[in-house]
Amino acid sequence: MEQSRLVLLLTLSFLVTAVCLPLTIKASSQKAPRQTSQTPKASAPTKRTGATGSLKVITGLPGSVVFINNVRHGATGDNGELDLPHVRAGSYPGRVRSVGYIDWTGPLVVAAGGSRTLKVSQQQTSDEATLHYQRAEALRDKGKNKDAVEEYKQALLLRPSLAEARIGMARCLITLQDFQGGEKEIQTAIKLGGRTIVEAQTVLANLRRNQGLVDESIVEYRKALRLASGNSFEAHIGLAIALNEKGRVDEAVREYRIGIIQDMETEPILYYQLAEILEKANSNKEAIEAYRNYLRLDPEGEYASAVESIIERLKEENPK
Repeated sequence: MEQSRLVLLLTLSFLVTAVCLPLTIKASSQKAPRQTSQTPKASAPTKRTGATGSLKVITGLPGSVVFINNVRHGATGDNGELDLPHVRAGSYPGRVRSVGYIDWTGPLVVAAGGSRTLKVSQQQTSDEATLHYQRAEALRDKGKNKDAVEEYKQALLLRPSLAEARIGMARCLITLQDFQGGEKEIQTAIKLGGRTIVEAQTVLANLRRNQGLVDESIVEYRKALRLASGNSFEAHIGLAIALNEKGRVDEAVREYRIGIIQDMETEPILYYQLAEILEKANSNKEAIEAYRNYLRLDPEGEYASAVESIIERLKEENPK
C-alpha cells in the first residue's frame, strides 16, 4: 500500500482535509484518495459505462502520480510503472506528475475489455517555484504536512500567483488545525480564480466542515458543484458527508452515488461508507449491495472478511 494512502485513510479529521472524506478505516489498494490541482478543467467523459479496461503507465521514474479525469489513480513503483487493471471505459483527460519534470498531459482512451500501455516522456524542469511546489505535494502525499508547508512557502515566495501551491498549503494547514492560516491561503486562491477555482472552493467547504460549520459547508460545496457543472467527485462526497451529519440521509446517499461514479470507483472505501449509512437507515438490501461492491473492488482487503460477516448478518435480518 502506498504510504500516502495509509496516512490519508487513518483518521476522520485528516482525510476530511485531504479529500474531505472522514474515513475510520484504511483501504488496501495502491491508489491514493486525493484530488490535487485541477489541470485544464476536466470535461465529462465521452462515454461512461460499467465496463472497464486495463492500463499500464510507464514513465521510467518512481513515484510518478497518474491522474485520469482529475482523479488520482496511483503512483509508479520503483520500476517506473503503474498497472491499473480496472479503469472505467471511456475517453478522459490524463495527467502525470513527476517531481523535477514538467507535467505530461494528454487524452486517454480506455476501451472496454481492452488493454493499453501508455509510455510517458517528460521534460525536466529547472523552474524553482515548480520544483518547490512538486516537493511540497510529494511531502503532503506522505503526510508530512509541516515540511510540505515550508516547501509551499518557498514556491509562493518565488511565484505568489501559484494558486495550486496556496490550495495545497491550505489543505496542510487545515489538517494541522491552523484554520486561520488555511482561510487566508484559500481565500487568496479563490481570488486568483482560473482553472483551480473549483478545487479552491471545495477546500473552503472542507475548512468550514472542520470548523464545525456544517450548514455553511453545505452552501460552499453546492457552490463548488455549480462552478464545476456538477463534475467534482470531491465536492459530491464532501457534500454527502455534510448532509449525513445533518441527518439528511436520502440526499447524502444520492451524493455518495454520484461521487463514486465520478471517482471512477478508485476508492472501495466509499462503498463501505455508503453501506454504513444505508445500514443505519435500515435499508439492508441496498447496504448489502454497497458492501458487495466494496468486496468487488477490494476482495483481498484487510476488512474483506469483516464485510462478508456483515453481509451474512444483514441477509439473516432481511432474508427476502
